[in-house]
Amino acid sequence: MKVSKIKGTLDYFGEQLNTYRYIEGVAKEICNSHGIKEVMLPTFEATELFARGVGEGSDIVSKEMYTFVDRSNRSITLRPEGTAGVTRWFVENKMYINPGLSKYFYVGPMFRYERPQAGRYREFRQFGVEAFGPGSAYLDADIICFADSFLKKLGIKNVKVLVNNIGSKQSRANYEKVLVEYFTKNIDSMCADCKNRLLKNPLRILDCKVDKETEIMKNAPKISDYLIEEDKEYAKSVISALDALDINYEVDEKLVRGLDYYTSTVFEFIYDDPASPINGLTLLAGGRYNGLAKELDGPDTDAIGFATGMERLILVMNELGVAPVLDESADACVITIGEVTKLEGIRLTNYLRSYNLKCEIDYINHNLKPQFKLSDRIKAKHVLIIGEDELNNGLIKVKNIETKEEKVIEVKNILKEFNKEGNEYAYKK
Repeated sequence: MKVSKIKGTLDYFGEQLNTYRYIEGVAKEICNSHGIKEVMLPTFEATELFARGVGEGSDIVSKEMYTFVDRSNRSITLRPEGTAGVTRWFVENKMYINPGLSKYFYVGPMFRYERPQAGRYREFRQFGVEAFGPGSAYLDADIICFADSFLKKLGIKNVKVLVNNIGSKQSRANYEKVLVEYFTKNIDSMCADCKNRLLKNPLRILDCKVDKETEIMKNAPKISDYLIEEDKEYAKSVISALDALDINYEVDEKLVRGLDYYTSTVFEFIYDDPASPINGLTLLAGGRYNGLAKELDGPDTDAIGFATGMERLILVMNELGVAPVLDESADACVITIGEVTKLEGIRLTNYLRSYNLKCEIDYINHNLKPQFKLSDRIKAKHVLIIGEDELNNGLIKVKNIETKEEKVIEVKNILKEFNKEGNEYAYKK
């Protein structure tokens, strides 16, 4: 029986893996410039973490988690997102004792049991940034600016930035009462998810993908009308900061995000190309989650963050033609003439590799034809030929494939052909 990969998972290799590593490198580079430190967390956590942190009423917890009972009868869940785990780590290790702002990033696999489609998989890889410390509208805008800069560094364009403020607990309590009253009158004509959300988390009805274009949804009360004065001023400050940072954005009052821990500022970066089959794909999203640390038995700590799915970035980069080209060419191929030179060829190959040169050798064949075929397959930029005469006289023949130039040099100077400096090489006799 043939064994295949599980539905909703991906194998990474070649160009796709190269693009993934490139995105990861850009992410780490920009995090370093912002003083954001990396944290690496477990792939699975106690189920309680996500039930308490993400919210039992969220789609992730109620429908999508990979949960199992281990041999010690503990309920374990493969992590479906990164924020809850980072917050657990932050609280458990008392990172909050450090003064000021603490900023962290993570890269790794997440797991959600949902219908696979373009940019959406059951195992996916995520890059995320989390900042813990005193809340500030300027910080919110700077995090959004960070996300904008990150996507631009990847060459991703046609992006629409949506922002909203869903208020503090007091504002949300006021708004949820109004929403329950409004949607109760219309709930019979709405989808099953909306009916379930009505009492569990009415705010999330606004995130419904089934009823989003209905008149009921379009005429729903707006949260801006129910924000307390402090939340209104905070929202205005975020907008003013985004203007100062020259971020193009739209205020979307239906934007609430799908996780229960969000408060105040929320945002999404959407791929915006009506001609594209992936138009409307969410590339990056996040927001403020003040209170999550307290929910996980830590101190009441303000926090904000975002996450992006690497597969979605790869999808868009491929469509835009900005994915990096994988250079599979080798710096050199060592060719040996006769059996007596083979071991010396292997020594030379590993000498060049020790200076970070990509170098290959045919371990089996002594005839020239199959060795030159290897050189062609690996797209070698140089061919280095060792015969018995070269071996006896400390020489080596060098052929530059691009210029077609051939010459014989002293083997001790071989590194100079690659603009490298190091210890001179000598044949072992």
